[in-house]
Amino acid sequence: MWNVTRAAIKAGGSVIPSLYRSTVMLDWLTIVVGEPVHRCPYEPEQFVITQLDRAGDTHGWHWDDYSFALVWVAECPPPADGGFVECVPDTAWDKARPDVEETLRERKVRRLDVLAGDVYVMRTNTTLHRVHPIARGRRTIVNMTFASSRELCTVVSHETMDALWATSDDRGNGVGGCNVSS
Repeated sequence: MWNVTRAAIKAGGSVIPSLYRSTVMLDWLTIVVGEPVHRCPYEPEQFVITQLDRAGDTHGWHWDDYSFALVWVAECPPPADGGFVECVPDTAWDKARPDVEETLRERKVRRLDVLAGDVYVMRTNTTLHRVHPIARGRRTIVNMTFASSRELCTVVSHETMDALWATSDDRGNGVGGCNVSS
């Protein structure tokens, strides 16, 4: 999996950062999910670009640190070639003991076929999810992360996300503190 960090995106362009800062988009997301949505307080997780381009590439089973992901699909192979989203909603993530295999044995996995040009919103902190491995083609997405009001008042650790794509020049300093004016 190839990743472009928030810092690199911000240094190289203005469209994605401007869209992320849009109050119109925040208002729209609030309507769609049915609760207030806020910009992610941890800057490295606000927006990233990821690309899968080799047979077998996947973004494996995981939960996210914050409640919501808005995913813009720029490229994706047809569903027969992978790249679709698999998910198990209404699941809990125990970071000390995630037990993904037990969840997959006990619960039904749902599938979301996505194509280039699609945009989807997912509650990612309580939905176990992954991108099915691609067989052919390329999957490129822009992922934008948003927080719930509760998460603005909670200390959130970021070791999983940091292992994937954060760099030392892209560390945020807001990881809690109850500032709901985002």
